[in-house]
Amino acid sequence: MMKQKANIPWAAFWILWCLIIFVGCKKPDSSIGLGIQPVSEMFGVYTSDTLTVEMVTVREDSLSTARLSAAVLGRVFTPRIGWTTAGFATQLRLSAPGIDFGSNPQVDSLYLSLRFTGDTYGQLSDQSMLVQQLADSLSYDSAYYSNFSPEVTHDILNDLSQGQVSINPSQDLISGEDTVVKQIRLNMNPAFGQNILDQDTMVFQDNESWLNFFPGIVVSTMGDGVGAAGVDISSGLSLMRLHYHNDNDTSFYDFIISPLSARVNMFRQDYVGELSYLNTPPSDSAFVAGDQYLYVMSGSGLKTQLRIPYLNSITDSLGAERAVQKAELILPLDESFFDSRYPPHEQLFILTENPEGVSTSTPDQVSLGVNIDGNYNSSTKEYRFNISQTIQQLLNREAGFAYGNFSPEDPVPPLYIVSSRAGISIQGVVIRGTGVDMDRARLVLTCSH
Repeated sequence: MMKQKANIPWAAFWILWCLIIFVGCKKPDSSIGLGIQPVSEMFGVYTSDTLTVEMVTVREDSLSTARLSAAVLGRVFTPRIGWTTAGFATQLRLSAPGIDFGSNPQVDSLYLSLRFTGDTYGQLSDQSMLVQQLADSLSYDSAYYSNFSPEVTHDILNDLSQGQVSINPSQDLISGEDTVVKQIRLNMNPAFGQNILDQDTMVFQDNESWLNFFPGIVVSTMGDGVGAAGVDISSGLSLMRLHYHNDNDTSFYDFIISPLSARVNMFRQDYVGELSYLNTPPSDSAFVAGDQYLYVMSGSGLKTQLRIPYLNSITDSLGAERAVQKAELILPLDESFFDSRYPPHEQLFILTENPEGVSTSTPDQVSLGVNIDGNYNSSTKEYRFNISQTIQQLLNREAGFAYGNFSPEDPVPPLYIVSSRAGISIQGVVIRGTGVDMDRARLVLTCSH
């Protein structure tokens, strides 16, 4: 009897404990812009995934694409986004100065060899290429952008009778009886080669003299095929080779695309569907709403802009001593019409901008020991970004502190999700918008106070 009475307080204790757990785990109601719910009252930690984020798709500003290690050549249709056409302009430098082609040099053959990087985009088909001469030389130290449209001479330098060429790195290129290193090989007009051989030796005494005579080339697709390939334009492996003979010998000479060659990648976009509005927008502030879909496209294409209009509600709810434990931006891939032939980016970047509107790194990117992530997770089919320090500094700014070069009186800068290989690839991705019913683009914020 005594033992039975002793068990009654313990039973009451366990019933009370279960009630506390049940009530403590119940998710409270929250409104958009607030949504802070306790994770642990004991440690004062709160989390929210309902903070309002405003996300839209905007055109990418023209990107600096000078002096990059690779170019892209071809045209690709990315489903649900549109066409991207890519080419490049570059100098061809002397492989060795002071070349003397000898007595009575005659051209035997001339070709442009563009070494593949191995990267391909879209479905590959043979295409006709166009090589033209730059009217003016490029400058290695100048800034050139993806929308660069250089003036060219009227002469076409390559032999159009060659027809279409393969841009598939996995296909062998046969020259005579030999298999050569995988490359795009464009036959050049023999008359152009003979014109080079006919020049005075002073033209070849140094690169300055040579570039004054021949400023460089523009390489583009004529638009009769699809697909694009990466081209090496920095190692010296891409070159123009001139085979010739003179009264005494037969030889060849290379004009190379070297690390010192001034060069620029160029892209042109033609969007479809709801994005076609951005082909000729009424202003630079034009955007496509992100309730259903968000887009990121490389090649100076598209980026997603993000703003958090009610961020100061965190301070209103938790007080001025709040601290961001973790801020994670989650961007799920939209699989409605996913096509494995057009894989998503392996990684996206997140940027902000300075008071002059120039893209710059976020506080997380310049902090040691911070893993921002942004890699594509093929299992969950989403991108995740750690932007904890960025959100903390924005909260501090709302409380009257500076954010980077911004004073508290300046407008809050937006964040941008951009391609990680914006100037050397043609890839696009469609992300689920902020207004879809399930698995939407969202910011998960964990704070303490």
